[in-house]
Amino acid sequence: MPLYHYTDLSAVYSILKNKKLWLTDIRYLNDSQELHDGIDFLIEGVKNPFPDVFANFEYFEKARDYILESLRGLKSYGVSEDPLFIFSLSSEPDCLSQWRAYGSYAIEFDNELLTSEVSKLLDCLYSDSQKIANARLHARDALAAVSNDMAKNNGCLGVDALNAVISMSYDAATFKHRGFSEEKESRIVLPSNDSEFPSNIKHRPRGDILIPYIEVPITLDCIKSISVGPMQNQAMAFASMSEFIYGIERNWQVDSGNIEYELEVHKSAIPFRS
Repeated sequence: MPLYHYTDLSAVYSILKNKKLWLTDIRYLNDSQELHDGIDFLIEGVKNPFPDVFANFEYFEKARDYILESLRGLKSYGVSEDPLFIFSLSSEPDCLSQWRAYGSYAIEFDNELLTSEVSKLLDCLYSDSQKIANARLHARDALAAVSNDMAKNNGCLGVDALNAVISMSYDAATFKHRGFSEEKESRIVLPSNDSEFPSNIKHRPRGDILIPYIEVPITLDCIKSISVGPMQNQAMAFASMSEFIYGIERNWQVDSGNIEYELEVHKSAIPFRS
């Protein structure tokens, strides 16, 4: 299944030339309630989880307190903590609201190839009923993992407990406000200290703010096309992008040895002049 990353021209140029994705600190995305919405649902899920016979009931309440404290801490983490970094994709190939919000270009990725190179993709949830069920399910698993880890370590926290909380932070990153539902978003989610892609936090200016991001290398094999969105000079933009892509395509065929690699360029069919 193809997925699309809506962005601006400079990002398209950077990704194709440098073969790196920029994952943005989740605190600096355009949804002001990022993480907060998900954490609130998860907190309620921990208070009322699905029942689990595999949890250790001697340490169950201590495990619950630890998870609740950790989740509340996520809502107020500061510059000294390890934030989550996000790369957003959509299953919608030609969506006017996304052209307006994110930029005049869209990069088409092959889902399977991208996943094999970077990380698993997490689908965002928008409806409250889905969020409640998901939160109770993940709360059940986290409570079992943490309580059993405490039992194994005489009341202390081990690796399993820490991993359970990290997993819940990933869950929180996929809970989106229903107002964003038409984006049909999937996400790559990585912590800044991921062992495979170690911390190398950079910053880029956006208005009056420096936006933290990390770079993750990819191959061009996972990129299938570039779409030129609705704009005043779409024909000119399409022509210049096609010429640029021709060089990128040929160079990658030589560098990778994949002589069948093709990178297409499309125009948005939406008749909107930005």
